This record gives sequence, C-alpha cells and structure tokens, in this order.
Amino acid sequence: MGLYDRDYGRADQTPWDRVQKPRSMTVTLIIINVVVFLFSMLFFNNGSSSSESFDILGFFGFVPDTLFEPWKWWQFLTYGFFHDLNSPFHILFNMIMLYVFGRMVEARMGAGEFLRFYLLAIVIGGIIGATTGLAMDYLPTAAETGREVMSTPPTIGASGGVLALVVMFACYFPQQELFLWGIIKLKAWVLAALCVGMDLLGSIYSLAGGETSTAFTVHLAGAGFALAYHYGHWNFGWLSFSGATDIRGKMRQRSRRMKLKIHDPDKKLRKEADEADQVLAKIHQHGEGSLTSSERKLLERYSRRQREKRNL
Repeated sequence: MGLYDRDYGRADQTPWDRVQKPRSMTVTLIIINVVVFLFSMLFFNNGSSSSESFDILGFFGFVPDTLFEPWKWWQFLTYGFFHDLNSPFHILFNMIMLYVFGRMVEARMGAGEFLRFYLLAIVIGGIIGATTGLAMDYLPTAAETGREVMSTPPTIGASGGVLALVVMFACYFPQQELFLWGIIKLKAWVLAALCVGMDLLGSIYSLAGGETSTAFTVHLAGAGFALAYHYGHWNFGWLSFSGATDIRGKMRQRSRRMKLKIHDPDKKLRKEADEADQVLAKIHQHGEGSLTSSERKLLERYSRRQREKRNL
C-alpha cells in the first residue's frame, strides 16, 4: 500500500469513503430482518381470517397494553425486526435506509456501540410509542370518533431505529450532500429535519383523531434518542456485547493456544530442583531444625530421584 492509498493521504475523503468493509453489523441486521420477513411470509398465513392461524405479528409486535404486562416487555425489542407482510415496500424502504445511513454511522461509532445504539433506539421508541398510544386511547377525541380502547393493531417495523440512524448521520456529517429519490440534492441535516418534521405533522394529525397506520411517535422517539445521544455525549460501552459477539474470536484464540502448547516432561523435575535448592539455602541459613515436614519430604524425594538417576 502506497502512502497516498492510506486514509490520511486522501485529500477529498468523504464519509462514504470511510466504509471499508461491506460486511458489517449493518449488513448483519439487514440479513436478520430479511430472513425474519421471508420466514413469516412462507410459514405464517398472517392475512388469513381463520382463528386457527398464528398471528406472528401480533405475537412479536407490541400494543399499548404491553406496558402493563411485564412478561411481554421483550416485544419492545422484537417488534423492530418484523414488517408488514402485505406490503414489501415497508421492509424495502427501511432496509435501504438502514444500509445507506447505517454503514456510515457504524464506521463512526464502531460495530459494538452501533449495535447498542440501534437496539436501544428500537426499545425506547417502542416504550414511548406504547405510552403515547395508551394516552391517545383515553383522549376525548377517541370517544368522539368512536375509536375503541386497545383496538389498535400491533406496532411493528424498524422505522424508529432507522430514523435514529438518519438523525445520527446528520449530526456526524451535517453538510454531506444526499440525493432524495435520486433527484433532489439535499444536505444531510435538511433531510433529517424533513423526516422529523413529517413525523411531527403525522403525530399531530393522529392526536387530532385522524386514522393512520403509521407509528409516528415511535419514529420521533428514535430521533429524540439520537439527538440526546449526540449532544449528551452518551456512550453505552458498559452494555458490552463483547462476551456474546466475540465468541468466535475467543474460540479461535483458544484453539491457537492449544495448538502451540508444547509438552515438556522435564518441567516438573526442574520445578522440584528449584524448590530443593530453596530448602538447602534455608538449611544453610537457619539449620535443619527450621524445616517443615513438607520441606523435609520434598528434600527426601529430590534426593531419592538424584540417586536413581546416578544408578541408571
């Protein structure tokens, strides 16, 4: 590698150039989401009206009442890996956004911190989304529009975590130019502001009694979490996944140590000789009466070995 091939030798490096490895935590998350989506499509007839079919989205997604059911709190994480089975555009849009913005944010944070940030954005978005959903069920507008309490469908989708990544990208690279729909050129901070503004308008519309299937408050919670993370200089290194994510590396290192282990049959004899020398030095300084019973046995054993070696 030449001098000018190195990162510090490039004068016009952009955030896009910092992504050196296509295989990353971002790609891993995308693969998980796609596998979950395909598995759900193939093995669960979620669109069926039959009561016998397993509602996988209802099982892994959350509803406002989940807040009062601690045994279901894991749904505040799993909902972020499930998408609308009736519309592939839901997962397609989220995965494109995750790939475009996630790689750059991961390159800046590091894989471990990126994973912690993304998962926490999903969890916090779910909790806040459930809280606001519960509050909206008891607003006067709910009774006026005839909307029943707890009749809302389960919330699913990675949008809360994805919007958190969009906002983090804008915080890290605010002047980076992006192309919206491949046509409109925008600064990163402008795109993030537009996304947050649209979700804010959607939340106001929903609070006013409008019917919508989009969890705008989950998106806003993800954006708010990203802003707090950036300006609060947060770091979740104490929530380390290294014990789980580095198992393969540890196993490889252990295997390497096992392969390099050398059998040394004289090691025990050398250790015994060193201990015998220490006992003899003690006799020289303090006399034989200062020896303990274990030291006497050691000296006798060593003397016997020496006699056996001379008789060979």
